[in-house]
Amino acid sequence: MMIAAVVVAVGMTEIVGGWGRLMRTRAAVEPHWLHLGWTIAILVMLIGHWVGMWSYNDLAIENVGQIMALVVPSIFCVLAAYAITPDVPLTGTLDMREYYMAKRAPIFLPLTAFLVATNVSDVVIAGADKVEFRLGMLAGPASLMSLAITKRIWVHGVVLGALSLIIIVFMSIGVGQIGLRFDG
Repeated sequence: MMIAAVVVAVGMTEIVGGWGRLMRTRAAVEPHWLHLGWTIAILVMLIGHWVGMWSYNDLAIENVGQIMALVVPSIFCVLAAYAITPDVPLTGTLDMREYYMAKRAPIFLPLTAFLVATNVSDVVIAGADKVEFRLGMLAGPASLMSLAITKRIWVHGVVLGALSLIIIVFMSIGVGQIGLRFDG
C-alpha cells in the first residue's frame, strides 16, 4: 500500500507542480479548457485510486502478483500525469490546446492501461468471485482509447463531461455511504 501511495503522490505532485509552473512563467500561456479539465480529471483519478486502495486493507496480500496489482495501475496514471504536464518555457508562447492535441496518445494510452489495470487488480487482489462485471470495464477504456486517436474536440469534451458526471455521482454515493452530511 505504501509503495502505491508514494507513486500516486508523485503523480499528484506533477499535476499540481505543473499548474504552479504555468502560473509563474513569464511565457504567454494560452489556456485551453480541455487541458485544464483533463489535468483535474487525472488528479481526481489519482485521488480516487488511492482512496479505492484502502478497501484492500482488510484482505491478506500474500504474493508478489497482488503487490504488483496495487502498484502497476498507479504507475500508468502517473505516466498520464507526466504526459499532460508540459515543460514550461521561460519566454515565448505555450498554446495548451496545441500541446494537448499533440500529446493525446501519450496521455490517453496510459489512462486506458490504468483503467484496464485497475479492473485486473480487483480480480488479482480480491478474487474473481468477489468482482462483478460492469459495463464501465469496457466503456471506459474504449472511450479513452478513442481520445488517443481522434482530434475531434467535441469527442474529447463529451468523454470529459461523461467522466466528470461519473466522478460526481460516485463521490456523492461514497459520501453518503460513509455517513457525512452537508445539510447541517
